[in-house]
Amino acid sequence: MEITAFITALVLFGLYLIFKSTRIGAAAKSKADDVQERIETVLNLPQESDGAWQNEPATQVMMQELGERGIRLNSVLTKGQTMNVLGLFSPSDGRQVDILKHFNIPYSFKMNQTMAYYLIRELFSDPQKVVEWNNRPPTTTVRLGLLFLAGKPVNGLTHVEAQTRLDQLAMENPAKYQEWKQVDRLFLETNNPDIRAKYQVRKTTWKRFFENYDALKEAGITPRAMCGENIIEHSLRKNNKALASAKIRNAMQPASGERLEETPLAKIT
Repeated sequence: MEITAFITALVLFGLYLIFKSTRIGAAAKSKADDVQERIETVLNLPQESDGAWQNEPATQVMMQELGERGIRLNSVLTKGQTMNVLGLFSPSDGRQVDILKHFNIPYSFKMNQTMAYYLIRELFSDPQKVVEWNNRPPTTTVRLGLLFLAGKPVNGLTHVEAQTRLDQLAMENPAKYQEWKQVDRLFLETNNPDIRAKYQVRKTTWKRFFENYDALKEAGITPRAMCGENIIEHSLRKNNKALASAKIRNAMQPASGERLEETPLAKIT
């Protein structure tokens, strides 16, 4: 009887392992198929009519970046196609988020760069929307970019005027401008809803962001090497004021639907 029970248990355990590996394999295949489908879709997206560079062959650096992401295609890609594929794996940048939020497009934080690019192109096919966008007050990103590069507030400008001034300052001080681009990226990452849910923290203000950013720079971490989680972790090590209230934490549920637990500070020090 004991031998029979033992053999039965082994058989059941073996069936469970087979079932589990089959589900994992099916999920991985489904994910791979989904990525492949998205890649095939963006390869057929229309390019800008006046963007001749987009039809030029992709550079070796571009193809190398695709390879590093595990993407190997048999066809020869153009620069435009390669940018679209790479954009699938990058979140929308600060300017894209600003435009999408201005026109009340939901889930702008969750869009990839390629999706955001084509959605914005569709929006701006309406001349009235272009006028509305150009005549609006400067966005927070542009105002802070001017402050970052000029070292003082620049007031009384429309967005286009402020952006033109920012471009001029970028040409005068390209190194500082590149740092600002990293700052813009980091601020978006720090306030990404998924990352905030992971750490159960409230939104980061620019003031608190720069306090932690400057501290990490002084510690020897370059802006390019930083990520949003570095900012949050340093903030929590410094104090726990960034932690969200219980009410906000209960509303921050991960994609799996599992309930979040309190994050002990010891785990992120």
